Amino acid sequence: MDYLINTHHHGDHTAGNPIFKDFAKHIVAHQNVPKLQKISAEGRGQEAVDAQVYADLTYNDKWSEDVGDETVHLMHFGPAHTGGDSIVYFEKANVAHMGDLMFNRAYPFIDINGGANITNWIQVLRKTVEELESDTIYIYGHGNSEFGVTGNKDDLMLKSEFLEALLEYTQKGINEGKSKEEISKAEVIPGFEVFKAPGWGLTLSRNIEAAYTELTSSDDR
Repeated sequence: MDYLINTHHHGDHTAGNPIFKDFAKHIVAHQNVPKLQKISAEGRGQEAVDAQVYADLTYNDKWSEDVGDETVHLMHFGPAHTGGDSIVYFEKANVAHMGDLMFNRAYPFIDINGGANITNWIQVLRKTVEELESDTIYIYGHGNSEFGVTGNKDDLMLKSEFLEALLEYTQKGINEGKSKEEISKAEVIPGFEVFKAPGWGLTLSRNIEAAYTELTSSDDR
């Protein structure tokens, strides 16, 4: 194996590093991933820190390499799901793995402590659609079981529209003087009734709380 790619620092995407490290020539990730991975592990104790294996090959904005008869590209368009997300694009196959930048029709994990930024996440999804081919096949980190974890650019655009609506809904509540708890009571964002909470409890209320934190932090309220 030439390369093992970590799309970001979360344990469900890096916990396999110790298993594969002796088989891969390099573990590749965005430059922020090792730091975020270490911080996350420190919060779980020394045993978790000792268990970590970090990427030994990192990049800033873009990275590419020929692997066999394929060319693999990694792209980072700024903070989104975390502060170190990679889009993995297989050029000749015209397939892009989005990691957790895509929770397909499901409420995402917005890792504020890990550098997430909802405002830029919207732009990351739209820039991905602009940069890649119109018929690119996308693979998603998680999704609504009714819709699966593969799809096309329309899924990315719908996700960006949801995030935009999430910010707009939360900002409206803030402008009306409502508390975070009051705003977070919403059962649905109008127009996005199809979105579901994944099985591990990522609810709309948690998304609203993350949006509230981002919006109130940005204007020093």
